[in-house]
Order: sequence, then C-alpha cells, then structure tokens
Amino acid sequence: MDDAPTMALIVRQDLAMSTGKIAAQCAHAAVDVVQRARRSRVLERWRAGGSRKIVLAVDDVASLEEVFNSVPKGCFSHLVTDAGHTEVPPGTVTVLGLLGPRRTMDALLSHLNTL
Repeated sequence: MDDAPTMALIVRQDLAMSTGKIAAQCAHAAVDVVQRARRSRVLERWRAGGSRKIVLAVDDVASLEEVFNSVPKGCFSHLVTDAGHTEVPPGTVTVLGLLGPRRTMDALLSHLNTL
C-alpha cells in the first residue's frame, strides 16, 4: 500500500547519543505514538500497510520543536523526555515520534535527512 500511513522517529543530533541510547529513545517514541493512536483508523491502516517507519535527524531541540509545532490534525505525536539515568540530563527532549498519513508525513518531513 503506497498510501499507507508512516511512523517517523526524529532524533536530535546535538546530543551525541550512543547507538543504543538512540534505539531506546526511538522505541519509547514508537510505543507512545502507538498508544496515542490506539483505536484509530490511522493505526489500523499503518499496521495493515506494513508498519512503515523512517528515522530522521534534526540538529537541535529548536528544530525538533519546529517540526512538533507543525504537526497537522490527523497525525499523532509524542515528544520523548529522558529520565536522565544514563547519557543525558533529566528532562532532555531526545526524539519526536509521529504517525500520520504518508502524503502528509512526506510533505511535513521532506526537508529532513535520514539518520
């Protein structure tokens, strides 16, 4: 399904997190976005369409918040705030998770590079 919804996981690059930390933060974002979207047609279509996921990079928290503030209706989002037990201070926003219609996500995120 070429028009199936997309999940995007957008990672801050200024934090220089390890690969394992990035993976864990992306997992938090994915789980939280799915929970927010539960019982929605978007989630049903995403699952039925192969559960497409993309991982993208932003330079810093300002860039991440700019994307977050641009998320249109019909999309689900979650900003991950770290507890601070390992690599970053408590309260650090690390990843933005998004789930929405593919065309909407492509238009919103086309300026970002893959991680």
